[in-house]
Amino acid sequence: MKDKNEFVDRVADKTNLKREDIFKLANDLQTKDLNNEQDIRSFIATVAKVTHQRLEPAKVDKLVKIIKNKQVPQDIEKML
Repeated sequence: MKDKNEFVDRVADKTNLKREDIFKLANDLQTKDLNNEQDIRSFIATVAKVTHQRLEPAKVDKLVKIIKNKQVPQDIEKML
């Protein structure tokens, strides 16, 4: 459990998100089918809203393509 808390703290520090928001995003992601484009777009919109980012449609399309083609980096630690 300690490692999970440290990981969440690192994500929070790196993204300037509250721990609660990170857990909400994680819970939301668990309800999504990442093979379903509608679910992917919904999750991207949720992340953008929580992070106060405005994404251009072309950027959303690119993110959807990356997720659908399973090109998301597997080692999250390297992203931090």
